[in-house]
Amino acid sequence: MNREKFYQMIGTGIRRYLPMGYQEYQVHIKEAEISGEKKALLVMEKEGMKHMPVMSLETYLDRMKGGEVEKAVLIDIAVDYARMVSIQRRSQHRQMAR
Repeated sequence: MNREKFYQMIGTGIRRYLPMGYQEYQVHIKEAEISGEKKALLVMEKEGMKHMPVMSLETYLDRMKGGEVEKAVLIDIAVDYARMVSIQRRSQHRQMAR
């Protein structure tokens, strides 16, 4: 699977697997050049929400290129992103409690 098809797959399919609280978020896939290589990054945004995590999509792209099932990869992306948000929020709450 090439990058463009992979990006389309995420853009059209990821919401089905996100927790209910994330259904309204806008999904953005950005590309960054890191050490001379193009890297895909997932960013989700919602009005009023600041400092959302940025997640690399490269391992998921590699899995798709390796022939993994689209649904399994989308579920893992959704679960991993939600986990990142949860960890970030817990960290912010701990800092505010100090």
